[in-house]
Amino acid sequence: MVLTDLDVLLKAEQWKRDGRRLALATVVETWGSAPCPAGSHLVVDSEGNFHGSVSGGCVEGEVIAESEEVIASGNPKLLKFGVKTETAWRAGLACGGHVTVYLEPLVESDGAKRLSNLSVVNAERGLRRPVVLVSDIETGEQRVVRESDFSMDELADEIASLVAHRRSGLVDWRGRPQFLNVMTPTVMLVIVGAGRISQALAGLASFAGLDIAVVDPRAAFATAERFPGKQIIVDWPDAAFPRLGLDRHMAVACLTHDRKVDDIALELALKAQCAYVGALGSRKSHAARLHRLRARGLCADMLSRIRAPIGLDIGASDAMEIAVSILGEIFLETRRKPLRETQRAGVTELA
Repeated sequence: MVLTDLDVLLKAEQWKRDGRRLALATVVETWGSAPCPAGSHLVVDSEGNFHGSVSGGCVEGEVIAESEEVIASGNPKLLKFGVKTETAWRAGLACGGHVTVYLEPLVESDGAKRLSNLSVVNAERGLRRPVVLVSDIETGEQRVVRESDFSMDELADEIASLVAHRRSGLVDWRGRPQFLNVMTPTVMLVIVGAGRISQALAGLASFAGLDIAVVDPRAAFATAERFPGKQIIVDWPDAAFPRLGLDRHMAVACLTHDRKVDDIALELALKAQCAYVGALGSRKSHAARLHRLRARGLCADMLSRIRAPIGLDIGASDAMEIAVSILGEIFLETRRKPLRETQRAGVTELA
């Protein structure tokens, strides 16, 4: 399992409960080939122990060194690191670039209730709800914007755009730089079917940091031996999905090639507005599938969201290659790259 920024923030809260004096570093801007995107975190204590990452390696040392002053003074600091071509490989920025890091002490101060904000952020993420931490880079003031308040916030448009793309970023608000640290739930991948492709996909997706659940009514296939460490539900989708609590931060991959299983799974995933919905099968079989789902009352707009044949077209020929193509398509869809029209099985889609 890869380290996630939720891990870093949970670690920061744990260390604070242990009585450590801390600073939190957050990437607020990058350019070039910076390996850690905006919103990446690193927490440092007064002894120089750290957890997380803000670059490929060389920047961390300077951030840790600067943390001592920030912890002592109680004042945040903006650090800008330029990476020259000759040092690019050492920094992990193979093509050069720069990284801007916002370094803040985790202490209560006027207008910057960082500790309580951290607790709120961790609580919201634990409930699988998106949350945005807004920081005024000049004054250090912070506030938490919960999902229920997104549309009413003074930065509603900026929040909506960044949340849709699952990205953090700097915005200008009345001439002052504001960093919107967007934190969305980790994508949970629900794999319907426990065949060979599902085994390969579960392993790859877990390594990439996704939470995994495997659903299959066949007890002989859906076993802990075949899917070690994964959540397994031996049941039909209509019984299993309510237990998972499908939401729009989940991806559903239907891989049984059995319409008795896949059709109901697709219907429920589409109605739950899951972030990604894909199904195994040829264009011909998908055309028949669309006909069946229309008969169940699903409209064209909903059906256009099904990615079928599932996976990016990379010429995949075996289970592992198909799994790679599916995982790539999930990331493409959940990152919401610029929209482009594609044609699949006679249905115009926005990918």
